[in-house]
Amino acid sequence: MDDSALRASQLPWSTVANSALGSLCCGAMQILLSLLLVAQGVTADAILIGMEGPAQSFSVDEENLGMRLVIEHVNAEGGIHGRRLMEKSYPRGRGNFDEQTGANIKRLVEEDHVFLLFNFGGPGSVPTGDYAMENEVPYLFPHTALLTVNGNRHVFTSYPRYEGESRVMLRYLAQERGVKRIAVIHAPNIYGEYFVERARELADELGYTFVGHEPLASNADDATPQMKALRELQPDVVIMALYPAGARKAVEAKASLDWSDLRLAASGPLSDEQYLNVDGGHAEGTLGFCHYPDPNESDAPGIVEYRRLMGMYFPGHELNRYSMYGYVFGKLVVEGLERAGKELTRDSFLDAMNTIRDWDSGGILPPVTFSETDHHAQKAGFICELENGRFKLLTDWLAP
Repeated sequence: MDDSALRASQLPWSTVANSALGSLCCGAMQILLSLLLVAQGVTADAILIGMEGPAQSFSVDEENLGMRLVIEHVNAEGGIHGRRLMEKSYPRGRGNFDEQTGANIKRLVEEDHVFLLFNFGGPGSVPTGDYAMENEVPYLFPHTALLTVNGNRHVFTSYPRYEGESRVMLRYLAQERGVKRIAVIHAPNIYGEYFVERARELADELGYTFVGHEPLASNADDATPQMKALRELQPDVVIMALYPAGARKAVEAKASLDWSDLRLAASGPLSDEQYLNVDGGHAEGTLGFCHYPDPNESDAPGIVEYRRLMGMYFPGHELNRYSMYGYVFGKLVVEGLERAGKELTRDSFLDAMNTIRDWDSGGILPPVTFSETDHHAQKAGFICELENGRFKLLTDWLAP
């Protein structure tokens, strides 16, 4: 590719199309069109999807494994309109996760020319959303509720937003369980601090006392000092607004302090049994806002299919809600690609996504509907409680 074509390939599709195609002869138009489609991650036989490589994070790695499950199965079935799904990814590594994620995304879009970005959740999803909108790249289903753009053409979000989730959980604790004193142990970032502020601001309205909070660093080896400080505040419930490794540390600290009368509560992303179950059952009774049914025990047809495919493509791999997340939202991406048809561009894909109405995931999610002004897939979850090592449903779907 010569320098002029390379520069064209790095511009948004609409910018190049509007300024160039109209003035070219038919043959040159076809050549440039082909170059531009490649620049959008589409070739005659492949669609390139940008993802995250090994992230040294249980949740991220499992989510992306779920998407890879979809890729494996779609390709085994012949692809999408004759095109295979291909993954391009780079590891996030250690250090400043958000900075490394940003560098990886720029590389994927500007050098590798991926068709879309999938997942890339956490606090880094907010600047990623800004980048995707500015560069007209589809950004689908980051594992976060921090990204709250409504109806932007290029961004589609996934599970219930923290504003509604936190209200539902805090109301349930105060009004259904009679909790009077609430504290929070949290990640020291926008995600964890959001739950601190919500617990503080809703206290008077919902009728409990917010007694305090403690931050827990993402690389902390032990949460005992933080949990000991919280115990002195005498909370009835400690809400964990943490990532998986930190949540396990909090449960282990509860055990080491012999804090048997404390009930823990988990934010939605933590409502998976994989890391909360520690020896001695010290996480038993943990309340959560679950986004999905039990991947091991539910008889919902979509979950039965997820289990079947996991056994086929990743035999022996333990099931969990994170890989099921990647799987179900990967299937939503495929739905849009199928609807877009053979003549695939980013614009035709985004238009196709907007036609999805009451999409049936087989019971993994409530029915999903998108429109030009609403790109949020899941608005409801349900209260669950850890019982005998499994999260059991206490309510039906609740839409905050």
